[in-house]
Amino acid sequence: MFRVPAPRRYAGLEATKAMRRLEEAGPAVSNERGKSGREPENRRDVLRLEQALAEAERACRARDEMLSTAAHALRTPLTAILGWVNLLRTGELDAATSARAVETIERNARRQAEIIADLIDAARILSGRLRLIRGRVDLVRVVEAALGPARAAAEAKDLRWHAALDPAAAPVWGDPDRLQQVVTILLSNAVKFTPAGGRIEVRLERVDGGAEVRVRDEGAGIPAPALPRLFDCLPQVQPHGESAGSRGQLGLRLPIAWHLAELHGGTLTAASEGAGRGATFTLRLPLRLAGDTEAPADEPASVPLTGPRLEGVRVLLVSDPVPSGDEMAGSLGGCGAVTATAESAEEAMRELAGFAPDVIVVDLEMSGEQGYRFIEQVRDLAVEQGGRTPAVALTAYGRAQDRLRTLRAGFQIHVSKPVRPLELATVVASLGSRSG
Repeated sequence: MFRVPAPRRYAGLEATKAMRRLEEAGPAVSNERGKSGREPENRRDVLRLEQALAEAERACRARDEMLSTAAHALRTPLTAILGWVNLLRTGELDAATSARAVETIERNARRQAEIIADLIDAARILSGRLRLIRGRVDLVRVVEAALGPARAAAEAKDLRWHAALDPAAAPVWGDPDRLQQVVTILLSNAVKFTPAGGRIEVRLERVDGGAEVRVRDEGAGIPAPALPRLFDCLPQVQPHGESAGSRGQLGLRLPIAWHLAELHGGTLTAASEGAGRGATFTLRLPLRLAGDTEAPADEPASVPLTGPRLEGVRVLLVSDPVPSGDEMAGSLGGCGAVTATAESAEEAMRELAGFAPDVIVVDLEMSGEQGYRFIEQVRDLAVEQGGRTPAVALTAYGRAQDRLRTLRAGFQIHVSKPVRPLELATVVASLGSRSG
């Protein structure tokens, strides 16, 4: 779970327990002196109930503040996108201004996608549904991959870089994409808060049997009162002394990074010498020793980092709009799969008959619930017509009732979007082996 302060996390549970104790106690029975024997105990329950309810109210207000901030953060890039789209439609912009418009639209669309991804990650973490695809990870490659985009952003601010990466600290067990996400968050944070002309230092070292990634910036520093709450998920004081709401940002990225470090058996800490002295973030992970040939016993088996091979596996992708299906086809095709795409339930039924897929992947965000209608039609077919072809449901909805609905409809697996290529390939490989 996110680092939500304990009273906030358990306020509702404590309130329910206290109320249940009061209800089960029933009417007080007076003793020979006319006083209730349970009065002190009931008074303590009432006090606990009042405290729990007060904490719950504060948590609800914090949640509402975060939702309000999220709405504002999403509207800000959307306003820029719509404004430039309207100008482009006039047809009166010169070539240079049109190019700037496209660049601005792309930048704000990417920003909006990042915000949505953060919200989805936060929801998955809070519901315990965030999954890792583990394997042997070379931390040098992970850090270098994160440094590329960060360097490009730093050049615009004339920032100086110093990176020292020790290959001896490289091998760890983990999810390479998620570890890169953590490092990217730390680097983007350093770029954002380091003033023009400043310096950012990135080090990967082997320290006391573990691997450490340290990112130090020369920003405004972090106030001492903010350090203990820096990784809390509810809106709090942000690094370098600003509040999330004051800048129209969510403040979720550091809590997400902290949680991902925890999932890898590691830690993420922050230190600052005070205002104007910069900040240092340290990610510490356990090393994968040379003799280790398996993932930790409490973790699921890992898959190859390059993705499973899907040679000979025929996959029918049912998605609207087409770009989503084309993107999935490209990633699965890169693993060796043979793919076909369909934009509607009707087209998908025709492809089912002619293409004879081993696995069907259906994006349930298609208009008019075509995905559900399609799978119902498939399950009505005979086995030799493809009626038992295993199917994957892709959807942005991940509640228990959503998963139950997809399984009842006839899907074998429910996958929450956004889905990474490696995860999709792994799911397809699993179902493809069953159909074989």
